[in-house]
Formats: sequence, structure tokens, C-alpha cells
Amino acid sequence: MADINLRSLKFAILECLASGRGSQHKFNLISKGYSAGGLESSLGVRFDPTQRHLAVAAFNELEQAGLIRPTYTDLVYPEAWVEITDSGRDALARRQLDALDGALSRIALNLVEIRAGAWSAITSGRPDALRQAAHSARELIEQTLKEGAPDKLLKAQPWYTPEKTSRSGITRRHRLRYLMETRRGTASDSELKVADQACELVLVTDERLKALAHARNAVAPSDVRDTLVAAEMALRRVLLAEGTA
Repeated sequence: MADINLRSLKFAILECLASGRGSQHKFNLISKGYSAGGLESSLGVRFDPTQRHLAVAAFNELEQAGLIRPTYTDLVYPEAWVEITDSGRDALARRQLDALDGALSRIALNLVEIRAGAWSAITSGRPDALRQAAHSARELIEQTLKEGAPDKLLKAQPWYTPEKTSRSGITRRHRLRYLMETRRGTASDSELKVADQACELVLVTDERLKALAHARNAVAPSDVRDTLVAAEMALRRVLLAEGTA
């Protein structure tokens, strides 16, 4: 059975719209449940109500991101008929849904899959899925720092001073600063202040995710979702140029 999650549904929608059929009606694609829609047929599944709602959310987010758009050519339902955009075709070809996917893939391709896995776990409904999601999100942060700020290059920075409390002399803050400077370039004082706050957010989020991953008590879905969102906000601040979506 296909892995039904927000990311996989987005790619499935893009694939359906890029298949050469031209524009498609939103509910011919997603269906209202009476019969299988094009999306269900392409995935080889029949959606339950939760999955259909997730498909609608995926559709709406693709439209908001400019990866699909209404054609406005139908007189009765001008906004319901949609087509894939050039940006959508590019996202499909690269398997990258947004700028953060692109930034992570430039560091290491597996980071995109770790990010996707974290969100997939949240929506999977599998036993212990929330703990898995928390673990995946923490792994995303740790591997981004490790792969994006290698020891040799970091230690060559003119500002680098070994931290006595760290066994290697390198702290996570060192790695975050290196990433900020090499991925975003020179920053103004105000930008550096915002970057410092984002770095703190990454560190705090990392600790929160560790606590969630190792907690024996039940993990609240909202807690895991909030920390994933916070981690992505911090990574965007560190890895992406100002104004990049």
C-alpha cells in the first residue's frame, strides 16, 4: 500500500497534473468519495476520510506555494480547474517541494528524506510513530549541523576559538554560525541578531525533540508537530537567504 502522507500526496498531485492530460478539476482529481478520483487511481488506493482530507490539504498547499494554479477558463467553476506551473514541474523533477528541500539537498541528499520521514511518521498512525517523528526531526538537526559544518572547514574560520567544555573543541553554536555565514553570506548587525535567536531556537528545539524521543509518557501530537515546525523555521533562518520562501 502507498505511504499516504502530505509530501507523497503533493508529489502524486503534481505527477497527475504533469501527465499530459492538461488541466483537471480539483474533485475529479481528489474525488468526493463516491468513486475513485485520479489521485486514488494513480496511487492504487481508496482514501478513507482522513486521507481525503489530507489530499485536500496537499492540494491547497501546492496552490498556495504556486506549484499549481487555477486556469480560470471554466465559466462555472473557474477556480476548480487547475494546471501545474513551471515551478511545479521543476519541483517534481528535482523532488524538492520548497527552498528548504533545496538547501538541505545541497548539504546532503539524505537530509530531505529525513525531513520527509519526520512528517510522514506524524500522519502514518503507526504505533510509536510520534516518537519516531521526534527522533527523525532531531536527526535532521544533528545531521544538518554535522554535514553542513565539517570540523576541518569550521576550524579554519578566522573567528573559531575552541570551546574548552567541548571534547572536540566544537560546539553546535560553532556549526550554526558557520552555516549561517557560508549559506547566507555576510549579515548586518540586525541580521546577525535574528540569526543568533534562530540558533538558540535550533538548540532549544533539539533539546525538546530529544526529550520527546526519550520520554516514557505519551507524546502529544501537537507537541511533536510544533517542534518540527519550529525546527524548520530555525533551519530556514540559518540556511536560506532573507526573503527566500
